[in-house]
Amino acid sequence: MSMAKNDTFFLRTTIESSGTDYVSDNIDISAYTDPARGRVLVVDRCFITYSTIGQGPLTYDNVATNGAVASKQMGAQACSEKQTSLQEIDNNSVFARSDLYVANSATDVLSTVTQSMALNPTHFVGGFIIPTDAIHVGADTGVAFATEIDIGFLFEVHTEKLSLQRIQELLVSLTAN
Repeated sequence: MSMAKNDTFFLRTTIESSGTDYVSDNIDISAYTDPARGRVLVVDRCFITYSTIGQGPLTYDNVATNGAVASKQMGAQACSEKQTSLQEIDNNSVFARSDLYVANSATDVLSTVTQSMALNPTHFVGGFIIPTDAIHVGADTGVAFATEIDIGFLFEVHTEKLSLQRIQELLVSLTAN
């Protein structure tokens, strides 16, 4: 596995779920890039986390209230273009996707907590080029959690002046389906 470049830095954001609505945020990266002149941001690694408001671990009370047995799901994504909903994997702007499944039992305990990264690895050999001025992050739930959930995003990134070869790689990745 190759390591990230020495000139990497980190970008972070957190969004909060809102019932069953799609929630999102955009990290403005225009200060680091000039796509018209070939200077872009490249994502080397991406991490997505789920926690309670205030960054505690998910608990029984996050899933259901009043002793109810329930299960909940949530999907989160990171994209190189702004979106209004969770996107299918064939959308070329999607570069990270994570799904969370949580269930509780009648004995006030979480019986299942599963996070799956639908796009593995989240370490990108050569990096994922962001040819725009923002990284878009979003999350959506099918059935609302009993309490809202924080979804955290951490990106290890670097800037790069694109060579002709990297421009060709970018064009192929944007048009291939």
